[in-house]
Amino acid sequence: MSTTVEESAVEEVMGRIAADMGGALGVLLTALGTRSGLWGALAGAGPLTVDEVAARVTVARPLVREWLASQAAGGYLTYDPATRTFTLPDAVAAAVYYGPGGQIVDAGATMFSSMGAGFAEFARAFGSGQGFGWHQRTIEHWHGQDAFTRATLPDEFITAAVGALPDVAAALVAGGSVADVGCGYGAPTLVIAGQYPAARVLGIDYHDASIAHCRALAAQAGLANARFEVMAATDLPGTGYDLITFFDSLHDLGDPLGALRQARAALGQTGSVLLFEPAAGDDIAANLNPNGRMFYAVSTLICTPNAVAQQGPASGEPLGAQAGEARLRALAAQAGFSRVTRLDIPAPMNMVLDLRP
Repeated sequence: MSTTVEESAVEEVMGRIAADMGGALGVLLTALGTRSGLWGALAGAGPLTVDEVAARVTVARPLVREWLASQAAGGYLTYDPATRTFTLPDAVAAAVYYGPGGQIVDAGATMFSSMGAGFAEFARAFGSGQGFGWHQRTIEHWHGQDAFTRATLPDEFITAAVGALPDVAAALVAGGSVADVGCGYGAPTLVIAGQYPAARVLGIDYHDASIAHCRALAAQAGLANARFEVMAATDLPGTGYDLITFFDSLHDLGDPLGALRQARAALGQTGSVLLFEPAAGDDIAANLNPNGRMFYAVSTLICTPNAVAQQGPASGEPLGAQAGEARLRALAAQAGFSRVTRLDIPAPMNMVLDLRP
């Protein structure tokens, strides 16, 4: 090294690396707590010893001991050395056990295990400037993403978003049409189909395995008003749609501007495009926080590589998962939308924009 670096500064960085390692492994540990019933054993129970927790689950006592210590070190449990007891704070229980936190982490663990197994292939693609498409992931990864979507975009949130547009909701009740662009495994698409049985609901995605999965789910649920087709976002068929949705999919597309332009051309004059995207600030500085760190990581490892894999000669720059409201509004205007309204609907991780002609 050409310059002298203070040893304390190096130690601080090494400490940060240790924290990152602990945090990454903590995802798996939190998921283990969900899958083994450990969080449930602790919720509302007050202070418990290792033996008391072990008596409530089928996990071996030594594993319970180490798991409890790891969660205390991570700040999710409190530990009293005098009584050697562990307590699950109410706020942690509300987020991890009763709320969506545990589901989100469990879904992440499923995806991470798949990403770890395929990391060498991904790293080669990343280092050579290539994309890495959804079709190159594993079925475990697809199921993990579906679980993440269900946790972050629950049924009641989707229903509330559509219900916040009375004119659109009325049109769907009367038998209007819906298109969901980049539908993936189709959980939000099927929520709309079930909520509005008279509506004609189309889900499209470039990934044939996802579309096959959606068709099977629709048949199982008896939703004859929902159909799913393999096609690119820029090939959305038909016109006069009352509602077109992008559920956290626009930033995954190789040509987001082209997709919005196609949606604008296919939309009826009184229709709406509902754009669901991660809630983010409008520049990098505004996103230098834990939420931004997570989404930038997801964007680097999953979303943007998928977008790059779909790019053609005329494609614009992929958005990334932290585009921010200002950039989304500018893109909507460029695509031909004259009115953009942010809906006031509480959501753990998303913003919802209503785009109108």
